Amino acid sequence: MADIAASPKLRLTFAVGAAVMLALWAWGLWPMIENWNNPNDDGFTAVPVFFGTIFCLPPGLLLLAGAIVNRGRAVSRARKALYAGGAVMLVVIAFLILAYADEKFHLGIG
Repeated sequence: MADIAASPKLRLTFAVGAAVMLALWAWGLWPMIENWNNPNDDGFTAVPVFFGTIFCLPPGLLLLAGAIVNRGRAVSRARKALYAGGAVMLVVIAFLILAYADEKFHLGIG
């Protein structure tokens, strides 16, 4: 495999993508932290952490590694993680739009 090096612009894209993916993961972690010792918590605050850990944390870490290492397989994996992270972002944005529309226009979705 040829030694691939990313341009500074691509490294910046990897860093921004990593920040976004890790921020999404932290955003999913927040409800569980808020309800840590709440006896009335039903356990559903762990759902965003679970899905965030599956869908946001691995691409975020791969993008961070691609931005830092800037050589070989790290760049190749970071490019693939950039596409996966973009797909996750599209799904999250779609859900946020639906939640906003449901709240604003009382659609009865959620």
